[in-house]
Amino acid sequence: MKTKILKTVCLALVGVMFGTLHAAEVVVSGKTGHDIQSAIDQVAAQGGGRVVLPAGEWTTGTIEIRSNVELHLSKGAVLKGSLNQADYNKDDVFPENFKSEAEEWSGAHLIMGYKVENVAITGEGVIDGNGPTFFGDCDEDSRWPWYKYGLKLHPLDRTWFRPGPLLAFFLSKNIRIEGVKIINPPAWTCHVRCSDGFTARGVTIDADRTIANSDGFSIDCTRNALIEKCVLRTGDDGIAIRASCKHHAETNFCENIRVDDCDIWSCCYGIRIGIGSGTIQNVIISNTRIHEASVAGVGFTPAWVNSARNCYIQDVTVTNCTISECVRPVEGALQGNSRIDDICFIDCTFNTLLPVQVSDACSFSFVRCVRNTIPRFKVRHRRGFAEREIRAKRSVFLEGGARGKITVEDCRPLPPGSTGVLLLAFDDRNFADWERAIPLFEKYGAHASFFVSGDFDSEAVRVAKKLMAEGHTMGMHGRTHMNVPQAFETLGKEGWWEKEITTPRRQADVAYVPVHAFAYPNNRNDAETDEFLLTRFERLRTGVSDVRPYDPENKFVKDLKPLATDDRLFFPASELSRHRVIGGVILGDAYNVDIEDVLACVRRAGERKEVVLFTSHGIHPNAGGIHLKTEWLESILAEAKKSGVQVLGFDELW
Repeated sequence: MKTKILKTVCLALVGVMFGTLHAAEVVVSGKTGHDIQSAIDQVAAQGGGRVVLPAGEWTTGTIEIRSNVELHLSKGAVLKGSLNQADYNKDDVFPENFKSEAEEWSGAHLIMGYKVENVAITGEGVIDGNGPTFFGDCDEDSRWPWYKYGLKLHPLDRTWFRPGPLLAFFLSKNIRIEGVKIINPPAWTCHVRCSDGFTARGVTIDADRTIANSDGFSIDCTRNALIEKCVLRTGDDGIAIRASCKHHAETNFCENIRVDDCDIWSCCYGIRIGIGSGTIQNVIISNTRIHEASVAGVGFTPAWVNSARNCYIQDVTVTNCTISECVRPVEGALQGNSRIDDICFIDCTFNTLLPVQVSDACSFSFVRCVRNTIPRFKVRHRRGFAEREIRAKRSVFLEGGARGKITVEDCRPLPPGSTGVLLLAFDDRNFADWERAIPLFEKYGAHASFFVSGDFDSEAVRVAKKLMAEGHTMGMHGRTHMNVPQAFETLGKEGWWEKEITTPRRQADVAYVPVHAFAYPNNRNDAETDEFLLTRFERLRTGVSDVRPYDPENKFVKDLKPLATDDRLFFPASELSRHRVIGGVILGDAYNVDIEDVLACVRRAGERKEVVLFTSHGIHPNAGGIHLKTEWLESILAEAKKSGVQVLGFDELW
C-alpha cells in the first residue's frame, strides 16, 4: 500500500511541476514555418516565454521547440504539415533519431524537441499532419477484425516515404501538451522517448483510421508521464507504453505512467504495454473507456520478435475501466526471457467477442471484473461496411480458467461448475415492471433473461437496450404466443418460423439487439421442436414436465412435495454446457407458491453447485397470477448472494 501511495503522489506532481511560461510573449505575424521558428528562437533567447499563433493557417515543415517556451495555438489557428520533404529535418538530425523502412516512414517530425526542458504546446487550435495526402486509396480491405476500416500501406513517395512521429521529444524534461486537437498524423502522433516529466491533458487526437501506423501517444523509456482527459481515435494503438530505445533502455526505465479518464477508439490495441529490451513498471490506468480496440483493449507484448533481452513489464494496475468492441479485453504472453508480473485489473467491464487470454507464466489478477459477450464486428469492404460474426460457444471470463500465477476473484462469469447457478426468466411485454426492477437486480449484482412476445417495435427495443446495458439477456417468446408443437402440425416448421419469428428477428437485428435464446410459450415443447430450434437459437427455455411449485396448503394440487427435494428441477453446474434446453417452474400466486421452498431451492443450488430455473412474467409489489412479487424477488436475490449462487442471464452461460 505504501508503494501505491508514493506512486500516486509522484504522478500527481507531474501535473503541477511545470506551469505556463509568461516571461516573454510573441504573437507570430507571418504565415510561414520560418516565422514560427523565428518567434520561438526569439523568446528562447530572452530566457523563455510564450509564442502565440493567432487564428489562421500555417503550412510548415519541422518546427524545433526550445527550452522554456510555450507554443500556444489560439482558437482557429491551424498548423499544417508540409508535403515537401525539404521542409523537414534530416533523418540524422540527432544521434537518437530513428525511422522505419519496414513501415515506410522517415525520421522527419513536424514539432521536435531534443534535450529541451520546460516546454509546452497549448491552446484550442489544431495541428494537422496532412497524413492522408501522403497516400492514395486503401491498398487492402480489412483483415478482419484487425485494421477494420481497411489499410493504407504504401505512401505515394516510395523513396522518402512520409514524415514519422508528428510530435517528437527526446531526452527532454517537463513537457506539457494541453487542449490542442491533433488530426491526420502521417505516422505516430506523439512520441516521447527517454524523457522525464510528460503531461497530456485535454488533448484530442483524430487520425485517419485507415493509416495503420497512426498511433496516439507513444511513451518510450520515459518516467513520470500523465495522460488525462484525452480523446483518441487512431488507426493503430491508442497509447503505446514502450521500453525500446536501443541507446538508453537499460538506464531509462519507463516508469510512473498514469492514464486517467480518457476515451479511446483504436484499430489495434487500445493500450499496448511492451516492446523493447528495457523495463516498464509502475503503471496506473484508471477511469478510462476503450470504446473500440480491434485486437485487444489492453495488450502486454514484450517483443514483436524474440531477442536476447526482451521487455520486463511489472506493477501495472487497471481500475474502473471499460473495454468494448474488440476481440479480447486483455491478452499477454511471454517471449524468450521477458517477464510480465504483478498485473492487476480491478472493477473493470469487458464487452468483447472472446475472453481474457494470458499466459499462466505471467502474474495476473482480476478482481470484481465482468465480461459480456458481443456477437459481431462491423468492418469495411470495397462495397462499404458489412457485419462479420464470430460466436464464442461458451461465455467465460478467462480462457482456460485460473491457473499458474493467474488469480480471479469475484469476476463474472465464474469458471464452469465453481458455484451454483440461478436462472430467472420473465416473459411477454411487462416492460414497465422490468424497468422498475433494474435497480434491484443491480443491488445484488444479478442478471436475468427477458423473453419478449410480439414485435420488437420501438418500445421493445428501447427497453431491451436499457436492460442489455445492465447486463441482462433478451430473448424471443413468439410473435403470437403459439404452442410450438401444435403449430408445427398445422403450419409446418418453416411456416411456424415465418409466422412467429421472422419479423421480430429482423426487427431485433436491425436494432442491434442480439437474441440467442427462445422461450417456449406455455412451456410446450418436444424432441422435434427442440431439434429444429437448436439450429437457430443457442438455448431454449421450457418447463420441467410434471413439476409444479410446492403448495403446502393443498389449495390447487394435493400431495406435491417441496421443490427443493425434487431432483428433476436441478442439474450440476459443471454440466451446464451440455444443457441447451433448460426447464424450470413458474412462480406466482396462481400456484399458491411457498416462497420459503423457493429459497430452499436457491440454498440447495449453492450447497450442491447445481443449476435451477424459475420463470415468471412481471415484477410488482402487488403482483398476482403468474407475476412475481417484488419482495419475493428481493428475497430470492438476497438468498442467492448469501449462498454464493450466480444469478445469470442466458447469454452468460458457458
